[in-house]
Order: sequence, then C-alpha cells, then structure tokens
Amino acid sequence: QVVLELLAELPVAEPLEFYPPRMLLLPHAGYYYSGKLAALGVSQLPRGRYQRVILLSPAHRVSIEGIALPAPDCEAFSTPLGRVPLDREMLERLATQKDTHCSEIAHIHEHAVEVQLPLLQHQLGEFLLAPLIVGRCQPRRLFNLLRPLMDEQTLVLISSDLSHYLSYLEAQHQDAFTLTQIMALEPNLQPEQACGSYAINGALLLALKQGWRPRLLGQYNSGDVTGEKLRVVGYAAIAFYP
Repeated sequence: QVVLELLAELPVAEPLEFYPPRMLLLPHAGYYYSGKLAALGVSQLPRGRYQRVILLSPAHRVSIEGIALPAPDCEAFSTPLGRVPLDREMLERLATQKDTHCSEIAHIHEHAVEVQLPLLQHQLGEFLLAPLIVGRCQPRRLFNLLRPLMDEQTLVLISSDLSHYLSYLEAQHQDAFTLTQIMALEPNLQPEQACGSYAINGALLLALKQGWRPRLLGQYNSGDVTGEKLRVVGYAAIAFYP
C-alpha cells in the first residue's frame, strides 16, 4: 500500500519514453523520509524494458574491501511483494574477478538494497537482480567490473543518501556541491558526501565512458520532511540517459 501511495503522489516529472534511463541514483532512507524521491526515480522506468538490475549499495553494517556478492547458494531475495530471483549467471561471472568476494553477512540486513526492491517490483514486474555491496574500492576497479555487463536490457541502480547529520543549512551547501560533482560526472566523491560514495564514483566513471547524461529529478533533506533542522540527511534522485 505504501508503494502504491508513493507512486500515486509523484511530483510532475515526465519520463523520457524513447530514451529510458540506463542508470539511477536513488536514496534509501525509510519511505517516510525519502520514498517520494525513490519512487520518482523508479517511475522513469518503462515496464518490460529491463531484464536485469545491477543494484550497487554501500555497506552499513560491516566494513568491507572491494565488492561483496550474495552467498553462492542464495537464489532470490524476498520482499512483501514476493521473491526477486538473483542473476546467478552474472554473479558467478563476477565471483571470478579479483575485487569480489561472497558475504552473506554484508547482504542479510542491508537496507540500502531492500528499500529499493518493492518499488522495482511494482514498476518492472519480473526482473533478475544482481545486488553488489560496494566497500572501499577505486572507481576504475568498479568500472572494470561493470562495463562488460552493460547491454540495453540492464539497469544500474546506485542506492545512496547524501550528507549525514549536518545542520539544515550546512547540508544544503554540501549537497549542492556534491550534486554539482555528480552532474559533471566527476568520480571523486568522499565518504562524508554520500554513504555510497565508492559506488557512485565507479558508476560515474561508467556513465562518463558510456556517454550517459545525468538529469536531476529532485532533491531535499530530512529537515524538509520532519521540520527538524539540527541534524539532517540529504537525498536526491538522478537518472542517467543515453
């Protein structure tokens, strides 16, 4: 019901039907805080266009180096809307690369992944999922993993919030600077700018090399939702088009 309400109450932002996005950057706070922006991004996706989603997430509960894949025996992720099958062929291909490893602990309670899934299920219907938790990793290494996986039926989704626990005005200033970097496809964000900075940097390098153009769909911070201005978290939704 929450997912339906979010998608029904979207701000006006028409999808580009003939040039659907190849990549999205969406926030992952609770739906009350950033759900409208996440839904706005997902609403840009035409049903039936994508066979798989590569979901890049930061690690909130464990410290990791490189990229963590789900456990080898994991076949699907479950949500209240049903099961999302994993793209085991893609994940097994990635498991052979030097910068990846399997970690059930990294994935089992990672909310940056689970917040996105019901929205994707409702909008896309059936699709294969390749969830990658990106720890400390140079942009070039993540780019080298992702580039061979790109085709017209694959969507990349980066799950990340922006600044954390600054005052309202400080967050506005820092997030504006961060968004300027993202819109210029500059892959040099620092962890204090976004919890998913490592994933964003690798994805921005991919967008730069693929010729994808960013479009800012919307932004705000938690202070705009709750009225609490002393410690806020920043959010943005950005789509990248060919």
